[in-house]
Amino acid sequence: MTKRGFLLICCLIFFCLNALPQDEFLGIECAVVPRHILQGNEGMLKIKINLRNGVRISANPEFLIRLDENESLSFAKIFFAGSELNLPTTQEGEAVFLDPQKEIEVPFTLSEEALLGNLTVSGEVVFTMLFPDNWSVKTTQKFSAGFVSRRNYQIKKK
Repeated sequence: MTKRGFLLICCLIFFCLNALPQDEFLGIECAVVPRHILQGNEGMLKIKINLRNGVRISANPEFLIRLDENESLSFAKIFFAGSELNLPTTQEGEAVFLDPQKEIEVPFTLSEEALLGNLTVSGEVVFTMLFPDNWSVKTTQKFSAGFVSRRNYQIKKK
């Protein structure tokens, strides 16, 4: 096989692996509660992870949720490790897996100067998927949830 042929086969394999939609294996549902938030008030980002096709999530390396920076929103931090989220785990032999049946809640505060109207909270989940045939892949999956910012008339203009 020539060098060019080998390179072509490697590129095809890489393309096929990246073309697989990740949501076939893992679905992320997220929402902001309440849907309408007054400037200066708090909201809650709720994230639910749904596993499919016998896939599991490894507890090690660490499971992370990273939030995109947003001037209108204030979070306690912009990333959360699985151990901080108190997700239940199961152990088989030496392997430890996350059991993401619990909904993840991330509180935030909407800035008093936030724009009015439709806003979005977005980020990504970093995780290692373990498949039934004993192979794994570390990957990320993006998420976003929308909500509506409303004027808070109790805030005095400076």
